[in-house]
Amino acid sequence: MTDTGKKIFLKGIIRRIKLLKVLIDSISAKYHCPVCNTSIKHFNPLPEFYSDNLKKYGYRYRLEQAETLNYLEYSCPLCGASDRDRLYALYIKSYLANEKKDREIKIIEFAPSAPLSHFIRKLIALTGENASYRTADMNMDSVDDKVDITDMSLYDDNMFDFFICSHILEHVSDDRKALHELYRILKPWGMGILMAPIVLGLTEIDEDPSIKEESEGWRRFGQYDHVRIYSKDGFMKRAKEVGFSIHQYGKEHFGEKIFTQSGISKQSILYVVEKVIRAGNK
Repeated sequence: MTDTGKKIFLKGIIRRIKLLKVLIDSISAKYHCPVCNTSIKHFNPLPEFYSDNLKKYGYRYRLEQAETLNYLEYSCPLCGASDRDRLYALYIKSYLANEKKDREIKIIEFAPSAPLSHFIRKLIALTGENASYRTADMNMDSVDDKVDITDMSLYDDNMFDFFICSHILEHVSDDRKALHELYRILKPWGMGILMAPIVLGLTEIDEDPSIKEESEGWRRFGQYDHVRIYSKDGFMKRAKEVGFSIHQYGKEHFGEKIFTQSGISKQSILYVVEKVIRAGNK
């Protein structure tokens, strides 16, 4: 056998070994990532950077008090999807499958998560769903639109069928303006994933947009660039003030087994807002 033949033979053996390892791992896998659709043995924990800084600056709450956060099984080791991404993927797949096919569904994601963005584009392409997808952010270079979520004059009223606004409201000075804009650009009866950091046991929203010190952001709100942290009631009340109806989907909706397999904590809640049109409500 020539040297070239030996190299080709060895490459073939290595490729077969890798494929066999993937097969064995998938058989023994305990978890499944719905974003990259892969069976895996484990999810990665929240990076120590966060817990170290929370401890360093004296954050007042425990990670266990976060309503939707699995800090022990935070990210997929293959695609990097967070537990929130995985929760959203479960819902979005069902949402698109159940929407009417006689019209185009216009979707927009603000401050897009790369793994989730890839999932949505791939889902639309593979299923042939009659849907369009855009991304928007004020600072990210890779998005379709550069937009300030508190002033989205780029978009017409009633423009989108569905939005994803995940963990953005805690960053902006005036979250009420952002909520009004999200309501404005959503079509009547349109829906959106609306999520923010909620601490269970907190009785009201704690906020101070004037805070500039990173250390105080860590201590008070759990991240250097946050200006508020939400109570569950406060978050829902603020969303309802602009006209949204709110649907809550937890383990009872998706199934406890699905939550466990997807590395989603049992106390996680997905908030889906809806622009319900009633008499006198435009």
